[in-house]
Amino acid sequence: MLEEDIRIMKSREAIVQAMDTLLKQKPFRKITVNDICRTAVVGRTTFYAHFEDKYKLISYIMQQEARMLEEIILNSPPEEVILEVLLDIRDNKKLYVNLFVEEVPEELKQLLQRTFNLFFTNILHVCREEGVVLASESLPPLVAYYTSGVVGMLMWWFETDFAMPAEELVSCLSKLLGFLWEE
Repeated sequence: MLEEDIRIMKSREAIVQAMDTLLKQKPFRKITVNDICRTAVVGRTTFYAHFEDKYKLISYIMQQEARMLEEIILNSPPEEVILEVLLDIRDNKKLYVNLFVEEVPEELKQLLQRTFNLFFTNILHVCREEGVVLASESLPPLVAYYTSGVVGMLMWWFETDFAMPAEELVSCLSKLLGFLWEE
């Protein structure tokens, strides 16, 4: 039984790793299940035993990433979180271009939106608990506002081929959003 569980885990990990490898080579829309299986060295039956299609696979990967990011968000200062995200984007540029710039699937957009919403919801809850007077008693419009601004700034940074160093962008964001996490 344990042997089977290990094989299942290894094949799932191989499939996930194959998608990561392929995303560094070509856009998500051009990746096929056959490509994934070939790269992972698994059969189509094995792939479909784990995932319904490539969209479910990418959703699984994004959820795993979101969980890791959530852990970082809950346990690290906001500036560290932002810097870590920016450095990851810069260091894995090809992956992010192929995932988020080339015809982004709606499911990925929603997952990205939820991740940023969680980030700002947590920050705003802490602000409220610490007595910071927020622009609105209702958090959803504030979360939407901050999320849109940060995503817009990230897209600008990405489109300018990282013209500004990540640390400088964090400093800029800190000045714009600093009141949210000032001690």
